[in-house]
Amino acid sequence: MAIKYYLKSNPITPDPNDQSARVVTGKVHDVVSITKEMLKRGSTITEADILAVLKVFFEVTADEVAEGNNVNLPLVNIRPSISGVFTSITDSFDASRHVKKASVSAGILLTQKMTEANVEKVTQSIVTPSLIQFLDVNTQNTNSSLTAGGIGQIVGDELKFNATNPLEGIFFIAADNTATQATIIASKTEGKLVFSIPALSPGNYILEVRKGYGSTNLVVRSGSLQDGLIVS
Repeated sequence: MAIKYYLKSNPITPDPNDQSARVVTGKVHDVVSITKEMLKRGSTITEADILAVLKVFFEVTADEVAEGNNVNLPLVNIRPSISGVFTSITDSFDASRHVKKASVSAGILLTQKMTEANVEKVTQSIVTPSLIQFLDVNTQNTNSSLTAGGIGQIVGDELKFNATNPLEGIFFIAADNTATQATIIASKTEGKLVFSIPALSPGNYILEVRKGYGSTNLVVRSGSLQDGLIVS
């Protein structure tokens, strides 16, 4: 197996000849499907036991970070952080100006696996929305955090959609696969979208843009950001 990619014009850099890689995403896994993959590798415990252990593992990990501790795991390193501007040395945390968040970086095992991963260049024959970068305007973080109710910006290709079609638009996909659509769009072009982030609950999200194609826009295709986004 390999990470499949194709090249498209890079709208972020000034050189018109610059290209950037777009990864063709394969499967999208959640806790249940990962558990099933574990069972395929010969685990002697049941699916219910694995899910129960993982539930406690996730809760303990989240609690430790929320209590101000760093958690270093083979997959990810997580540390608590606070973003926002403090106006002076005597200023204190203000929820209207500052954001508590978990900063995540790749752990040593994931870094090793990505170094060893194979890649395969493919031809992209079907035009779809391509999301290169998401900017959380409130925190100025890219491809990481979401500020519920804040302002978001997407840079990419094939982004402009028909807002009158309810099947098209900007969607946030939660871990349980429920989709929340952004309904307030400030501006939209093929290369950039600026919008109001919905009032999302804390959790992990996949950002998608769905766009209609064809003379009647009946063929709706979606593109997603490669990095997951977190509402803390």
